[in-house]
Amino acid sequence: MPTPISNYINVSSESALVRAVKRCIKYGPTALDFETTSLVPKEGRVRLVSLCNNKSRYLVDFDKITGGFRKTAKLFKGGEWVVFNAGFENRWFIDAGVRVDCLDVGNLRRAILGGGGYSLKQIALWDLDEDVDKGEQSSDWSANKLSRSQLDYAYKDADITWRLWKYWADQADEGRWMGFKMLNDMVPAVIEMETSGMSLDQVHHKKLVRGWEKIKVDKIKVIREMVDGEEVANINSDSQWSDYFARTMPDAFLKGWPRTEKTGQLSMTNSTLNKLAGAVAATGKNDMLVEFFDALAGYKTINKYLSSFGESLITKSDLSPDKRIRARFNIGAAKTCRFSCSGPNLQQIPRDKELLGEATSVRRSFVAGLGRKLVSLDYSGIELRVLALLSGDEQLLEDMVEGDVHSEVAAVIAGQPIDKKTRKGKEARQAAKGVSFGIIYGSAASGLSTTMRCPVSTAQGYIDFWEARYPKAFQLRYDMMTEVNRTRNIRMVDGGTVYMGKTPDMPKCANYPVQRAALSIMARAIVRHKHSLDIERALGRQKWTVMVSTIHDALIDEAKTGDAKRCLAIMEKDMIAGYLDMFPKAPIDNLVEGGIGPNWAELG
Repeated sequence: MPTPISNYINVSSESALVRAVKRCIKYGPTALDFETTSLVPKEGRVRLVSLCNNKSRYLVDFDKITGGFRKTAKLFKGGEWVVFNAGFENRWFIDAGVRVDCLDVGNLRRAILGGGGYSLKQIALWDLDEDVDKGEQSSDWSANKLSRSQLDYAYKDADITWRLWKYWADQADEGRWMGFKMLNDMVPAVIEMETSGMSLDQVHHKKLVRGWEKIKVDKIKVIREMVDGEEVANINSDSQWSDYFARTMPDAFLKGWPRTEKTGQLSMTNSTLNKLAGAVAATGKNDMLVEFFDALAGYKTINKYLSSFGESLITKSDLSPDKRIRARFNIGAAKTCRFSCSGPNLQQIPRDKELLGEATSVRRSFVAGLGRKLVSLDYSGIELRVLALLSGDEQLLEDMVEGDVHSEVAAVIAGQPIDKKTRKGKEARQAAKGVSFGIIYGSAASGLSTTMRCPVSTAQGYIDFWEARYPKAFQLRYDMMTEVNRTRNIRMVDGGTVYMGKTPDMPKCANYPVQRAALSIMARAIVRHKHSLDIERALGRQKWTVMVSTIHDALIDEAKTGDAKRCLAIMEKDMIAGYLDMFPKAPIDNLVEGGIGPNWAELG
């Protein structure tokens, strides 16, 4: 394990800075950490930069250097700078007009372990068995004279970052370095999306919130007709609901009710309530209990919408001078290294009319600015395509390219061909989508029957149809689960293996390589598209086009109305190329779908 480095050299002149940076560049990757007077470059300045590698250890006070960081940042060009959060340091370099290679140790760790969004303090404790004191993090970094405690704290972060880099670099093979490069190359695009943000139509959104509040009242009415305030005083209390059901439900039903790991109470999550409703519905008995579970789950959903996407979005919009909402995209935070999103979580916003009817069209609230359009494309059924390609299942690939897997399954469910252009056909296809993804995510007949609210025998029929039609895809899942069961590791198509734990969830594990391959495709598309737009902007074309978001398997840009069609063509080219980077000989028919529109919901 790398040992701590101490006795740093203070740098307080430009000539000393030149020598220090040159020495760091000479000896290869060097840990770098900023202490700033604000989290936003336009509102503050870089006060300290700490540098650390096997040969060099420096602490630079830019308040003592003429011109500060912005005037001297060009000295860092050409170096390999190891950081913990590349997005943060890169923002300050970009603000200073400099592009540097920031190597994120968090991304290296994610490439090896398979994702995870953790703090420096957490991983230092886990990986180095060292407890990092972050007490000085929020201290006054603009003070004329910094304390010894502040200086030591600043250098400690670089020291820890360097030791983590050495720890994980020693474990990385070629495949894992490939995974790291994939994650790290996305950082500039993520910075652009986080910087650009998206506009909010406040008029529409306020109307939307009023609709949610009405739905909430309606759900409360249904719930209180069945359970009054004397039985459950606080409708928002999971513990009170747990006690109520423990008193009133038969023991046989309670045995199958999941409990929380922390308290042992009956789980009251939306997922649990929907599964319980589905289980009861599948029996064809007790419609009132189904209605009650649905009402309670619906109430929780609407409450979540109000808390996550209600007035808070309007507040976020008001706090921004340009009324744009800026989410944070966390690279590699999920186990499969897929994105997570926060502040707000745009990945949780459903497609229009997907939940609770018209009142959930949240995507309609996100709009293009005046004289502009949103441009977006989404990979069509990318996980199923990947599964077909990895397994060599010709029928599944053919259905994805020439037909429609979900329509095929929908026809089985309906007992006749469906027209996906009609309302009934759309509903049937949506249900079939749940079947297909339920199967590839490992649902057994019992679980699928709960989700589909049908008898177990019917659900088994859907699974039998899927296995018969797509045998190679079905078999690949068993092969993957066998590998995990034997080794506790699973190989990823973009290189390397990921440890799945002592007691892995086998069905979920089986789909990890598929999800990881889908991420790899999306990552390559994102990197390509950022590069394409940079070239376009340098040539004076697409001058005002910006990347604003990525949601699962979709890209979203905002462009001037006159530039939107060209932007769409560039995006399509980049997304196809990202796909072919992973699967060079794969067919590209019907690969992407989307278009141009005034808001996120109306892209076509």
